Formats: sequence, C-alpha cells, structure tokens
Amino acid sequence: MKNIGQADKKIYQNIIYPVAGTVLTALLLTAVIESLSRKSLYQALLFLWQEPLLFFLNFSVILITLSVTLLTARRRFFYLLITGAWLILGIVNRVVQCFRLTPVSAMDFYQVKEVIRSLPMYMNTIGLIFIGILVLAVIAFLIILWRRLKVSKRLIIAPLSLLAFSSFLFAFLFFAATRDNILQKNFDNLRDAYLEYGFAYCFSNSIFERGIDKPKDYSAKRMEEVLKHVEAEPDKLYTGKKAEVEKPNIIMVQLESFFDVNYFKNYTFSENPIPNFTRLKENCPSGFLKVPVYGAGTVNTEFEVITGMSMQFFGTGEYPYRTVLRSKTCESVPFNLGRDGYHSFVIHNNTATFYNRNDVFPRLGFDYFDSCEYMNGLTYNKIGWAKDDVLTGEILKALNSDAERDYIYTITVQSHGIYPVGSEDGMKIKVNPASQDIQYPDELYKSLSDYVSSMEYYVNQLKETDQFVGALTESLSKYKEPTVVVFYGDHLPPLSLEQKDITNDRHSTEYVIWSNFPMEKTRYDLPAYQLSAYVFNRLGMEDGILTKFHQRCFEDENYKEELKLLQYDMLYGKKYVFDKKDPNGKKDMAMGIYQPEIQKVTKEGDSLLITGSGFTECSMVIAGGKRCKTEFLSDTALRIPDSKLEGKQILVEQLAGKKSVLGKSKAFQYQAAKNKNK
Repeated sequence: MKNIGQADKKIYQNIIYPVAGTVLTALLLTAVIESLSRKSLYQALLFLWQEPLLFFLNFSVILITLSVTLLTARRRFFYLLITGAWLILGIVNRVVQCFRLTPVSAMDFYQVKEVIRSLPMYMNTIGLIFIGILVLAVIAFLIILWRRLKVSKRLIIAPLSLLAFSSFLFAFLFFAATRDNILQKNFDNLRDAYLEYGFAYCFSNSIFERGIDKPKDYSAKRMEEVLKHVEAEPDKLYTGKKAEVEKPNIIMVQLESFFDVNYFKNYTFSENPIPNFTRLKENCPSGFLKVPVYGAGTVNTEFEVITGMSMQFFGTGEYPYRTVLRSKTCESVPFNLGRDGYHSFVIHNNTATFYNRNDVFPRLGFDYFDSCEYMNGLTYNKIGWAKDDVLTGEILKALNSDAERDYIYTITVQSHGIYPVGSEDGMKIKVNPASQDIQYPDELYKSLSDYVSSMEYYVNQLKETDQFVGALTESLSKYKEPTVVVFYGDHLPPLSLEQKDITNDRHSTEYVIWSNFPMEKTRYDLPAYQLSAYVFNRLGMEDGILTKFHQRCFEDENYKEELKLLQYDMLYGKKYVFDKKDPNGKKDMAMGIYQPEIQKVTKEGDSLLITGSGFTECSMVIAGGKRCKTEFLSDTALRIPDSKLEGKQILVEQLAGKKSVLGKSKAFQYQAAKNKNK
C-alpha cells in the first residue's frame, strides 16, 4: 500500500499538478489579457460567450508557450517568466491604447529606440522616473528568481503530452475558424482585429507574419503575362483632360493627423480651423484618400504613396521601413523620376532617425534628406513637436538649389498626438459639444471637458498647419517654374474616434491637388497607393511599372491578385519584371539641402570662432578628432574653447541626438598665425 501511495504521489507531482496548473494558468491569463484589451472583464466574458472558438484559440496559443517551459530543468523560473511576460504584454497593450489607437504588435519592439526618444513628449519627469524604477525592479526581481528557483528534475510525460494537446487544439481551432471564415490571417486594421480575434492570436501572428506570402501562381511566365497585360491596356485611372504642362516640379505634402473636423457629428467649432484646405477642396482636384492606418502608423501611408505598393499584402502590423527596406531597394517615385532628370528631396521637421528614415530613404531613391537637424528657425509646440511654418522656406530652398525639375516629399509633424488635457493661453478656436451627455472615451479622459480641451489643443495645432498650407500655395503661386502640390492627411488624429463619431470613413483622409497652372477640377476617391499614379496620370506621366499598372489596370477583375504578384516579385521574388536585375541601386543620399562649411577660424580670447555656412543647433565641432563643447551663435557662426588646436583639423558634424552622425563638413586646417585653409 505504501508503494502504491508513493506511485500516486509521483503521478500527481509529475503529471496531474503540472498539467492542471498549466491549463488553469493559461485559462486565467487569457481571461485577464482579454479583459485588459477590451477594457473590462464583462467584455472578455462576452467574447468567450459569443466567440468560444476564438477564445479557446487564444487560450491554446498561451498554453503552447507555457507547455514549452515545462520541458526545461529550470521550469519554475521559465514558467513564471512566460506567465509574467504575457501579463506585462497585456498591461503594456492597455497602456499603449491610452496613448494611441493601435494595439501593441511585434513591430513595436523594432522601435524601442524611437519609443524611448519619444517618451518625454508623452510623459512628465515623474512618469519617466517611475518607468525607470519599474524596469530596474523587474530586472532585479528576475535575478532573484533565477538564484532562488534552482534546477529541478526534468519532466517528460506531462510537458510533451500537454504540448501535443495544445498544438493539436490550436491546429484544429485554426482550421475550423478559417474554414468558416471566422478568422483571417491578415488584418486591414489592427485595433479591430485584436477585438475580433483576440490578443494572444493577433500578437503571435504579428511575430510570424512578415513580408508578402509567395503567390501560388508566381512564375516567370505569370509575370510576363502581367507585364503584357499592363502594356496592352489604355489609361483608366484618369481619362479627363491632361494638364498642358511638361515636367513640372512635383511636391507631395503629407500632413500629420490632418482631418477636416467639420466631419465630427457631435461637436461644432468657433471657427473653421482649416480655411485654406477648405478653399483648395472647393477649387482644386480633390477627394477622399483611403489610408492603411488609423490614428498612428504614418510611415505606412508614406510607403504606399512613395512606392505605389499596398500594405494589405504585408504581415500583421508590419512597417516595411523596419523590415524589408532595411536591406533592399524598392521601385518608387524618386527612382522613376530620377531616370527622367528629376532631383528628389525629403523635407521633414523631425529627427532624421525616426523610423530609420535616414537609412530607408536612400533605398527609396531620394537624393537629399532635409531633416530638423539641418533646419534653423524651428519653434516647438507645447508637447515638443516642431511647428510646420518652417517648411515653406525649406521647400523653396530645395526648389532653388538646382536648375533641374524637383520631386519634393514633405512630411509635417506639428499636429502629432497625443494631445494634452487642460486649457492653454492663446487657444483661438473653441470646441462646443452638442450636449453634456455626449459619449466620450471615458477610459482615457476623466470628463467630457477634458476630452473637449484635448480636442481644442488639436484643432488649434491644425489651424497653424493649415496656415502653412496657405503660405506655401501663396509663395508658389508666384514661382516661375510649373509646380504642382499634393496635400493629404496620413491618418485620422488619435482622438479615439469611432465610426459613429464622424460622417466620413475613419480610414479615409482627404487630398487636394494645387498647381500654379490650369488643371481640370474633379472629385475622385482613391486608395493611398494609387495617389501618385493618379497625379502622374493627370500630368501625362507614366514612369514606373506600378504607376502604369495602377493607371491602366485598377478596374480589372484580377487587379489585387496581380498587384500582389508585382509587389512580391519586386521585393521578395526573382525580379522577373526587371529581367532578374534590380535597376534601383541604393542612392548616395546627402543629408541636408546644403552641407555645413567652414570658411574661417579666428581666435577670440580663450575661444575659437568658427565662421561659415549651414550651421544649426545640431552642429558639433570636431577638432583633432575630438568633440568640442560647441556654442551655436547663428547659421554662420559657432564658438568652441581654444584648447591648443593650432595645426589641427577642424570639421563640423550634424548630429541626431548625441551620437548619430548624419553628415559632416570638409575638414579645415587651423593655423593661428596665417589662418589659412589648406
């Protein structure tokens, strides 16, 4: 009897307890994470009641990860680690959704540096200190756990059985859900997908779904058929009267979170914050623009407009700027126009390293990138974003920098969220709710008045961006060269807008096409990846395979299928459409429109005065190979301490942050007596 008792004890310890405990933990984790994602336990239980198949699909994902930990000798440590990781992910997702509309995906962990840099714009000093302490506490806790939870005897039967069961359960539920069209592998909108399919499944999907799946019919013959189809078709995207102009300057202006607030249903405004954009809509070609993101994700709209590629074929929550474009080039407007003699510029009043743009843009064919590190006269709003009024001068500088025609892609940033709560002096535009009973995002705001004040901050920033729109068109109306400007919003603002709150589609912004030459006024709605092709169609231009494809084939039955084939072939396939040779080599892109230049170094007391041109507050003097304490005086003058630098080479670096070197001037040989440049 004693031996039987010992045998039962071992069965309980090695099989029943581990299995039952793991299953129960996975079940509780699923319920807790869904409660956090859906903002209440009731909504999580409602998800279980209404969609049990999807609930247990998420349960099986968590169960698989916990089952794997039981195979290790330090199973207690890894079990707690994975359990904690799921809980932290759920909490982080809940917090993130308080600051933006999109939930956490694997792509967010590719942006850790950018997130850290941006934290001061979203949190005060106390909040930052709290996060720092919390991170240190978690690290210390893990170290203590590792030391306290010693190596245990390996279990075999229980973890293998549980892993097999959870894997089978996932496969069965996944098959059943996809067969009945309950579940999709790719999502058009992350926020909706997480609510519809569950956090664990969607987040896991974002880890493994990358790039574009190889189409089943992909082959050299199929791509040849697509190309022949493109060449055989006439223009269909725009069939009206083409503009009577040859090779105009083309300026695309992507307006951050730009939205006509008159589409709000339950709010009115003391004045229209966007009178210039409204005037352009009334007098110029315009329409709604279907964008791939909602409330955030600027660079994916940017990617679609520059390349003509659709984000719908990429992985869950993917940013091509973070994946494929880190190592490959891509057919784009700058590459195509470059073959026609255009010079291409990017102008952005934010740091060059955000979303790795300084690394991505040369792979998209740009010749110059003028970021905030190369700009003077910048002013900033309350939450630290550069104001957009500086951009008019930068665009004119680019236009006047050469005698060639230019393609200038401009990205604004002033109206970037999250928008602060609380009244601010100088708020010219007031927001008036239709009643005090209007529903507002109460999980983010304490009261309707807080939500209104946040909206007021946004519309007043919007007004200043609209003033930039007016100033730019006014300046270019006097410009001698033919020039066309396309203004469009990248996505709706992060104000937690539901579809019921607005009259237009929440995935649609608007565009207008202004020019200093006659263009036929039309109203036409289109997706962002067709915008450039549409503009070129109106100008009688058709540079690039994707441009011609959109112009000629967008109404065809196999349009989406062939667009996916083209995108896969260009980025991941054998490049059959290019005869297996990539025609687009990475550009040797210059940072800034003009480089900093040292013209003279003179001694002034205990300091050296560096005079030249192109200096900004991001300029750092390097003397004798060492960085010097640099005082910015003006765009033509810098001052450094004189530390016996005679005979040393002096140059100026442009820095993003404290470490990232974006560019540098030519070296200047300092001679105290002769002060001569060698």
